[in-house]
This record gives sequence, C-alpha cells and structure tokens, in this order.
Amino acid sequence: MSNAIIKNLLIKNLENLLNKLKTDKCEVTEEEAMEIIQTIANEPLSKSQACNYLNISRSKFDNLIKQGKLPKGIKRKGFKELVWRKQDLKI
Repeated sequence: MSNAIIKNLLIKNLENLLNKLKTDKCEVTEEEAMEIIQTIANEPLSKSQACNYLNISRSKFDNLIKQGKLPKGIKRKGFKELVWRKQDLKI
C-alpha cells in the first residue's frame, strides 16, 4: 500500500473519530483512546527511519537486534511491517 493511500486512510479515520468525539457519539473505550494517544505521541518509525535516526546501516541494525541491544520491533494491527519507538532506540 502506498504512503499516500495510508496517509489518506489515516486522515479519514482521524477526522471521523474527531467528529464523533465532538458530538459525544464516540464509541471508543478509554483503553482504545489511550492506545491512540500513545501511538500518535510516540511516532513509530519504520526500519528504514530507525536506521536513519541511529545513523546506521540496515545490516548493523539487524545485528544489534540479534545481539539484544535493540528491541525486535512492534507489530501494529493491520500492518505487516514492524515499527520502533525513538525512546526504545538507545544503543
């Protein structure tokens, strides 16, 4: 799926949620709301973005994961690709 399609889906879903919140017709539980807030606040990084953030190659990144120096990544519901949070990327 292209970045443009993902971005448009995200915008549509966030706008829909915002409209529900504004009209008190929100069906989001407190747990779901906290998960949304944490996801947005933590800005998950793709493997490529994490490598750029750490200024290392993808092979070095993979080796650090194998050595246990970096986390394996987080699986997001509905996505195949793993993500990492900046706060977890400490070498």
